[in-house]
Amino acid sequence: MLKFTINKFLDLRLEDGKTNVYVNNELFIHCKYILLDITLDKIEEFERIYSIDEAIERLNKYVEIPRDNKRKLFPETIFWAHCSNFQVWYENEYNTCLIHSNLAFPLLKELTKAGDTLAAKVFREEVAKRFEKSNMNVRQFLLYNHYLDCLNKEELDILLKQSKSSLIFSVTTQLKDLLNSNLANFKEIKELIDIIVFIDLVYNRNLIIHVLDKLNTKKRSHFARFLIFHLNYKEFISYKIPYGRFSTYFEDVLKNIYVNYPEIKEFLKSIDSGFLNNSLSLDESQSYGFVSYL
Repeated sequence: MLKFTINKFLDLRLEDGKTNVYVNNELFIHCKYILLDITLDKIEEFERIYSIDEAIERLNKYVEIPRDNKRKLFPETIFWAHCSNFQVWYENEYNTCLIHSNLAFPLLKELTKAGDTLAAKVFREEVAKRFEKSNMNVRQFLLYNHYLDCLNKEELDILLKQSKSSLIFSVTTQLKDLLNSNLANFKEIKELIDIIVFIDLVYNRNLIIHVLDKLNTKKRSHFARFLIFHLNYKEFISYKIPYGRFSTYFEDVLKNIYVNYPEIKEFLKSIDSGFLNNSLSLDESQSYGFVSYL
């Protein structure tokens, strides 16, 4: 067995040909091998990359090396590469831009629990910094795994206010591209809706209305249809959002669309919205939102 100690809380061990990360002598995770195969003609595209997450997203390719691949690396080589990465991460005060977010934040959280004062010091700072400046994938990871819960109410309010403009800009920019091909990008549009609705419901914001305002008439009409047919209470149960909160939010969104966007009004009438004419009631026992009753 090979062992490389980063500090008294963190070490890496090569066991049975696999690189394992230990926190306080307890196995934390097995490191997967990821190859970023960047050709020379693509180097310039990576000069302004903010983080490893962005590099992977830009490259858009995870390459797991097959066992019979001629370029197969020895386990020891992979182990020392991981050791080097983690050493640099630690020497840069656990800068989460230097390793993938789905490893950096769980590891920082565990190191904080173990008593690592440096990890405890930077954990909340890194959560706030990455949520404000990172791409939507990182923001989604932080939101859905409740990392923003480490911030107090004042810190959270400041962060969401500072992030509001960039969030709306990021979402609307992506939507404008995705909506050009209508249903072809339903999954990606759904993910954007999830992020915005999650922030609105959990943190009592009103981002969805701002997103609608930023779209032109045609794209707003398309997006509103996606939104209405997607919102479903069942998908938010795990986040312990009260059903009454969800139904009130959905009603407010529908009414706002009905009042402010005449191009969508006929669509709402065509689906006979119970929120607008009291012919529909949401049944909490069904754990569904509006669209399940159409």
